[in-house]
Amino acid sequence: MGVDFFWRRVPGAVAAEPSAKRLRGMVPHWFDDEFGVLRKAGLVMAVENNGSLMDFVLTAGGSIADESARLPVFGGELRTEEEDTEYGLVAEFEVCVLEPRQVRRAAAFLRDVPVHDLVKASDPLLAAQAAALGFSTPWSTEWSASLVADLLELQGFFSAAADAGEAILKVQSA
Repeated sequence: MGVDFFWRRVPGAVAAEPSAKRLRGMVPHWFDDEFGVLRKAGLVMAVENNGSLMDFVLTAGGSIADESARLPVFGGELRTEEEDTEYGLVAEFEVCVLEPRQVRRAAAFLRDVPVHDLVKASDPLLAAQAAALGFSTPWSTEWSASLVADLLELQGFFSAAADAGEAILKVQSA
C-alpha cells in the first residue's frame, strides 16, 4: 500500500484561496518540473509511504488527544472541488490547508518531539501498524531510520514555515 504525502509552504494569505483546484495546483508531485527546485529551496517536502506512520508516531497511535499532534500530517481544513471533464468524467481536487496559526501550533508541538527516542520506543507498534496498513514489506531497521529522517525533515519544514508566517498545503497521492 503506497501513499505519498506532499507538503508545500505558501504565503499565509494563500490559505484564504477558496478554490481547491487552484490550491492543489500549487503542490507539485514527484515528476512535476518545479518539484526539484522547490524541494531544494525548502518549500516542498514529500515522503513515500511514511505519512500514515508519521501520524501514528506523533499521535501515539491515536492516544494523544491534542489536535497539535494531528496537524502536521492529517490536520487542517480539507477542501475539495469537483469538475466535469470533457470526457464525461468527474475530476476531484483535494487539498488540506493549514493556516499560519495552525502551522505555528504544529511547529511548537514538533519542536518538543524526541524523534529518535519516540520511533525507537514505538518500533513494535510501528511493525504492527505497517502490517495493519497492508504494507508487503515488513518493518525493519532501515525503515525505522527512514521514518526518523522524514520526521526530522518535517520538524525543520514546519519550523521554517512558522518562522516565515506561512501556511502549508498538504496532498496525499495513492
